[in-house]
Amino acid sequence: MPTQHDYETARALALYTLSRLDIERCCTHAGLSLEIVSPEIKRVSIPYLGDTYTLSVHNETISFDDASPPLRTPDQVLLLHYLITARGMPVANELITFREVPSGSFYYAAFVKRAIAPLVKCFGGKPSLLDKVAQVIGQVLPSPGDKALKIFALPCVPVVLSLWRGDDEFPPEANLYFDRSIASYLPTEDIAYLGGAVVYKVIGIARQL
Repeated sequence: MPTQHDYETARALALYTLSRLDIERCCTHAGLSLEIVSPEIKRVSIPYLGDTYTLSVHNETISFDDASPPLRTPDQVLLLHYLITARGMPVANELITFREVPSGSFYYAAFVKRAIAPLVKCFGGKPSLLDKVAQVIGQVLPSPGDKALKIFALPCVPVVLSLWRGDDEFPPEANLYFDRSIASYLPTEDIAYLGGAVVYKVIGIARQL
């Protein structure tokens, strides 16, 4: 697992990389709008898991504004990589599993621990809780699974959480699905992190209901 130092290093590199790119073009490809505050200052608001965070660009200096709830360093890295990686591909409306993203099989065991196992633990015995979560974030879908919740984690990045009810023979199961376009918006390590972030966001909402 990456350490805090690893994430801080990744953030510094991502900020440097983004400062060398055309920020307006990056925003357009990511489905975001760039606000021109002055000739020297630009801002972009980024919706992420039900909250909105602001990235300010002052000449070549880029930073996130203070926010509530605070945006953790790994999430800052994710949003920066989203801006850097986005290619403007339309959402294909074709679902794939994490195994199907580039090198997904290599990270799959960690992905199960980070995202799928917590999803089963919280919702496996009560998938109807997703209906209540959908009143706060996302929308319920008829499939895949017995219950599914679709959340736009980022403007061009839908994530679907799916649950299958258990019975006397089989325990409950769960899976996460991404749009086939996901690799044109995030690197695989960020896709893995995002899966866990979505699951824990949903778990947090469920616990408050």
